[in-house]
Amino acid sequence: MKKLLLFFVVLSIGINNVNAQSKKAKAMLSEIEGKWSLDDNNNLTYVRVIESPNMTKDEIFNRALDYFIYNYGSGKSVIQDQDTEKGRIIAKGFYENLHIGVSLITTYINAWHIIRVDVKEGRARVIISMTNYDVKIVGDANTSNEFSIPIVSSFPLNKKGPQKTVYSKAFYNLYFKGLNSLDAIETSIKEGNTSKKIENSDW
Repeated sequence: MKKLLLFFVVLSIGINNVNAQSKKAKAMLSEIEGKWSLDDNNNLTYVRVIESPNMTKDEIFNRALDYFIYNYGSGKSVIQDQDTEKGRIIAKGFYENLHIGVSLITTYINAWHIIRVDVKEGRARVIISMTNYDVKIVGDANTSNEFSIPIVSSFPLNKKGPQKTVYSKAFYNLYFKGLNSLDAIETSIKEGNTSKKIENSDW
């Protein structure tokens, strides 16, 4: 009876540790507090207007398209729509290995995102929406469970969500992944995907 009671005490402590939020995770969320927003569909969304006054609509469109050709090579990251006339590119992407949380269980978190680029003469608007986490949980004896959840249903957007430390760190990393994508697209439009020296060389 005592052994059984001890087992449930240890199990309870373990579950609380999995669902608790560490000081480091709290500090990470504090660092980005107020810097992100949700769209009407409750997706974590970024919007950036990129000014390129010396470039035509076609030049900007082709540079933006090149970004996806260079960076969306996996089977999960694909261009879903490209319309030259409307100046629109829509792609669905996958951020792999966003965070791996290790405790009594190991939680692997990836994330889906959608990037939309709208192009006009001299400018482009980039919208990145993070929609879902792809989660894999591995327990004892390599038993695993895989599922997809809306980002809005997990912590910190859902204050009652489980595994607060794991999802806090995943959200923090996701925030910077989105910013890095925005920066990379802007660089692609303004500077190309190789280098000006290579692209402008006499071949």
